[in-house]
Amino acid sequence: MKKVAAILALFLLVLVPFAGAVSAATWSYESFIKQSMAWYYLYQSDEHKFNELYNLSAQMNVSNETLSLAMELYNNASAEYNQALTYGIPQGSRTLSWVVFSVHIRKAYLYMSQAVEVLEEALASLENQTA
Repeated sequence: MKKVAAILALFLLVLVPFAGAVSAATWSYESFIKQSMAWYYLYQSDEHKFNELYNLSAQMNVSNETLSLAMELYNNASAEYNQALTYGIPQGSRTLSWVVFSVHIRKAYLYMSQAVEVLEEALASLENQTA
């Protein structure tokens, strides 16, 4: 057992430095910017989807708890989105505003996607009950 632990420790000592080198070599600022813009556009797409699903959910008599949870997530997403936009959509330059924008727009997208997921699951369960 001690030999196995020693071999594993040796592998860790040898391989861990390479793991950091690989990730450092593949990171680029341009991909960071593209990722941030992708979250921005995904947020906008999900916001449109949320509005449609919310209206449909209200018509289909989804529970008030589910609707309020979805609206709470939507409000959180909107707050993060507005916070991101206070920094403006950064231009292609390499500035710190990209970092701050990215943090808030990613949170906004995650909240929005959760809100959409809540509504989709509620509508799916209603469809299963009626089928």
